[in-house]
Amino acid sequence: MVRLLRSGRTLAVATVCSSRGSTPRASGTRMIVSDTGETVFSIGGGAFEALVIEDAREAIRTRRDFEKEYRFTEQGDAATGMVCGGCVRVLFEVVAPPLPLLVFGGGHVGLELARLGGRLGFDVTVVDDRPEYLAADRFPAGVRTLRAGRDYTSGLPEIPVGAYVAVVTRCHRTDLAAIRHAVGRGAAYVGLIGSRRKIATVMKRATEQGTPLEALREVRGPIGLPIGAETPEEIAVSIAAEMIAVRRSAPAAAEAREPRQSAHEIRLPGPAAGAAQFDRRRGPRTVA
Repeated sequence: MVRLLRSGRTLAVATVCSSRGSTPRASGTRMIVSDTGETVFSIGGGAFEALVIEDAREAIRTRRDFEKEYRFTEQGDAATGMVCGGCVRVLFEVVAPPLPLLVFGGGHVGLELARLGGRLGFDVTVVDDRPEYLAADRFPAGVRTLRAGRDYTSGLPEIPVGAYVAVVTRCHRTDLAAIRHAVGRGAAYVGLIGSRRKIATVMKRATEQGTPLEALREVRGPIGLPIGAETPEEIAVSIAAEMIAVRRSAPAAAEAREPRQSAHEIRLPGPAAGAAQFDRRRGPRTVA
């Protein structure tokens, strides 16, 4: 299981949880089936095992655990086409590798998000260009740290396909470098902290520096679900909640794409004259 999980495979563990009559294997026997159909161990072979492999791959596809009964008869409900006469129940449990979460910025929000991310099943890496913000004793066990080049201009990590990226660096200049690096690489989630005005500025400069507009449409900003968060801990919860919504394909994931103010943005009666805004269809624009 460790070997397969480390290679990025999602698995289903099929366990014979009860048996009666004549059956090929006893209760407790297990088999591993990967999302590519690779199997390790056996729970009986033949037509029965072929059916179990098919059901295991369905469990992986739907990300759903379940039990199923198989009868070793030629006909009837749950028949396997075999003639042994026994019956088994198999439990299917899906096991997925932790999703990569790259947190650009090891400051207050980045620290709280790293602490929370590991508990939510993410494989967390914190990136910063300041060594004091990457001290091992600041983070829980299992959180990796990576020192980038000054102002995030070099030494940035690979963005795996399906990764989650939170850009919460110290200023718009480093946010810009991190965003330009993160988008267009197949990430499942890219979020940018800050007010709408700041985000529009970063987007505008990214396009001016050659980042395709289509790639910038991936960015969720202001980052996090709009729960009224103010403290670093609360903002980390709002970011984690948005990532969970994306991971679970929950309605909140789509609703959160609508333009909104960030939790810590100063509330104004309306956009200031000349404020830059970002239209996801047309790109940056200026409100007169």
